[in-house]
Amino acid sequence: MTKIYAALAEDAQQGWVWSNFSPSHPRAVVKITNVQRGRSVHCEILQIDQNFIRRYNKAGTYKIKSAKDAVVMSAWYRHKLGYSTQETIQAMATGEANGYWGRFRACTDHPQVVVRVAAWLGFISVCLGVLGTILGVASLRPAA
Repeated sequence: MTKIYAALAEDAQQGWVWSNFSPSHPRAVVKITNVQRGRSVHCEILQIDQNFIRRYNKAGTYKIKSAKDAVVMSAWYRHKLGYSTQETIQAMATGEANGYWGRFRACTDHPQVVVRVAAWLGFISVCLGVLGTILGVASLRPAA
């Protein structure tokens, strides 16, 4: 059983979720899936530790009793996954997605619109660059 907690004000617009999930390296990109609803997001994952719990519990929020059973995420990610604050869930799938596609998806799932727009503009630019290269090479071929 895992309990969903609201992010602190300073984390509300950040592209990360706090969890007990132990990735292979700090600030790994993960795919979090709501198993019951089939929704998923990509984001950075940060490890909940005692310092975080102390700071979180001082902020006038619901108290985290155990890092083992807690996930702290902003309203943006809760909405995308279909969770609510203080909801206790049976299962949440979390897996690393540190490849280029996972990192791109973390940008397109980010709470800040500037990050989402920049990711899509970068993707479109790469596609146009590839198309331009193909057309440029094709124009060098002799006419038949």
